[in-house]
Amino acid sequence: MNLTLANHRRRWACGLLAASAWFGVQGAAWAQDKPAAPSAPSTPSAPSAANAKDDRALALLKRMSDTLAAARTLSVEVRGIVPTPAPTGQFISLFASSQVVMQRPDRLFVASRGDLFPSDIYYDGKTVTAISADRKFYARRDAAGGTLAQLMQGVQPGGDATAPFLDLLVPDAFAGLTDRMASALWVGQTRVVGTQTDHLAFTGDGVDWEIWIGSADALPRLMVVSYRSGERQPTFTVEFSDWKLNAPVTAHTFVPTVPKDAVQLEIKQMDESR
Repeated sequence: MNLTLANHRRRWACGLLAASAWFGVQGAAWAQDKPAAPSAPSTPSAPSAANAKDDRALALLKRMSDTLAAARTLSVEVRGIVPTPAPTGQFISLFASSQVVMQRPDRLFVASRGDLFPSDIYYDGKTVTAISADRKFYARRDAAGGTLAQLMQGVQPGGDATAPFLDLLVPDAFAGLTDRMASALWVGQTRVVGTQTDHLAFTGDGVDWEIWIGSADALPRLMVVSYRSGERQPTFTVEFSDWKLNAPVTAHTFVPTVPKDAVQLEIKQMDESR
């Protein structure tokens, strides 16, 4: 999984607040030094165990990726706990939620609420529009000719604003999730909010992450990402629910309605906060 403290920790936080970067909120709090490589194991038997890749875990992850990639439309409810640096130096936990509706190849709607920056993001294949939840401010950027894959992979500005859905909704999620993967483990089966799931655990470059995938429908239900470097090691928790794949989606879902008295704000380039 291509997650590093320098880039992707900020992506997870920005994804749950959905549009803070669009309205000029800086991501410096999330851009910390790249984690150091894990120290060498002290026993000769540890390397093989630490670097083992369970074929069963990889097969289940690939099945999830293929299931999501095959959907022409999908919607999901996302809830998360975002560790946020406080003035005291500790991480405090903020709650956030998002409703995501996607239609391939070039339609996306994300409505984010909670403790962070409430906002709605619309992508209609031509422009990306972010509107604050109180409908007082908005920002807009041209994205004509782009696809969802380009938008979510950062080719089009604002790709980071769709995380944590990024790693799961790109056309080949499996490739991204296994990038720099060090180990893969099938932990077992358990129930998450009434759904039987397969619990998988992975390690990567300075990060441990787990995912619970529905055993019957191959859809993700829970994801936990823990960083292993630095003095403090924040953990992100994201829950997915109410999945709908290939259900009809009305065209107006992706069309923003900006109030006449809303103030337009300048969108800062994402690179300014990296």
